[in-house]
Amino acid sequence: MAYIQGEARDQTSLFPVSLEELIPDDHLVRVIDAYVARLDLKLLGFAKATPKSTGRPAYDPADLLKLYLYGYFHRIRSSRRLEAECLRNVEVMWLLNRLKPDFKTIADYRKDNGQAFSATCRAFVQFCRQAGLIAGELVAIDGSKFKAVASARRHVDLKKLKRQQEKLDKRIAQYLAELDEADKSEANEAVDRSAVKTALERLQAKQADNLTCQALMQALELEQFITTESDARMMRTPRGGRVAYNVQTAVDAEHCLILHHEVTQDGNDTQQLEPMAKAAQSELQQDVLTVTADAGYSNGEQFQACEDAGITAYVPPNRAVNNRGGDTQLFERSDFTYDAESDQYRCPAGKLLTLKQLNRGERIYHAAISDCSACPLKAQCTNAQRRYLRRHAHEAAFERMEQRLQAQPEMMASRRSIVEHPFGNLKQWLFGNGRFLLRQLKGARTEMALAVQAYNLKRAINVLGARHLIGLMG
Repeated sequence: MAYIQGEARDQTSLFPVSLEELIPDDHLVRVIDAYVARLDLKLLGFAKATPKSTGRPAYDPADLLKLYLYGYFHRIRSSRRLEAECLRNVEVMWLLNRLKPDFKTIADYRKDNGQAFSATCRAFVQFCRQAGLIAGELVAIDGSKFKAVASARRHVDLKKLKRQQEKLDKRIAQYLAELDEADKSEANEAVDRSAVKTALERLQAKQADNLTCQALMQALELEQFITTESDARMMRTPRGGRVAYNVQTAVDAEHCLILHHEVTQDGNDTQQLEPMAKAAQSELQQDVLTVTADAGYSNGEQFQACEDAGITAYVPPNRAVNNRGGDTQLFERSDFTYDAESDQYRCPAGKLLTLKQLNRGERIYHAAISDCSACPLKAQCTNAQRRYLRRHAHEAAFERMEQRLQAQPEMMASRRSIVEHPFGNLKQWLFGNGRFLLRQLKGARTEMALAVQAYNLKRAINVLGARHLIGLMG
């Protein structure tokens, strides 16, 4: 029995198949084409959005934007690979009308239009709002570390430099001792000191470089520095220290679309709740907003700032325990009652703790020594002469946060189901190994804008379907 046979390679056709016939009506490239066609590239800030009347014509930025959206959708980020797709991929041929830009043109386009990509990402969020894909009822905020281009071997910090300096000092002292010993030696054989002097000069040069680097970092008030990518930072991750950037996202609960994202240099999330929540509020154009985040965002000052802006936050407060009793379990702060009118605490024994001093935004209260010395509960309260309590400058904001979480404990489960989904897709589907291709903060932000745009586009297609989405864009 014969196999199914294809057409002969030399078979000619009276009516050759066109590219239009090869692309289904509900294909991704038709969505990309319809979306880019509705954008005002000049208003978004794309370079060369207005063609010149003289000189060699440039590529239309709309065509290159289509190419990058297609590329990031299919995990193709390299400019050389995108160039290859233009030569072999029928879908890209349809999308670009058989244009074949070289890799340098493709790479320069991405390098020169970082802010425009971010503006395009925001424009798609507004389109999704109009299409009813974004409800704005609940927004989850989270951060994740994405590896930078630079290697961890390029990381330098003051502690490492000082350790290297100590080693260099010891080796230099050793070589100097060898030279002194050679001078004192009375051996008949002549000692060749040139090799020792050469090694000593190299060590002294390294020592001078080390001291210069330390002086520069201290003058610039830098704790760490990446020699090949100054914007990147060494950050703590579940897999150990990595040279990375901290990517923040604000995700709408309705369909897990990313409302806003930001690439930061902060190693933790304690300063990110307020700016991300306010940015999401601005994107949604709402006076009030409900957000949720994990305990890494615990910050009393930011809790208060969110409340002042009409943002109701649900974040588990991450508080230090005011308990230093060793093996003995002492009374905690929650065991004391605070009176806001008199600005005093009342202890479990009924005695008052009055304000002692202000220290870096904290209010420190203490009990009278006479009250503590005669108190029958002192062994359960403190090992010192008197009991001290610290009250955060925004303690009331912490207390209101705890009350909200007690009233709605399901918010934390909702947070995980909303915000973990986008990061899983961005790292595994888009970035593969989770590493950026472009250096510095500008390059990382450019890539993340393209990645977020591709993710949101994929979500919109999955929810509405390609045909419906194309209809809305028309």
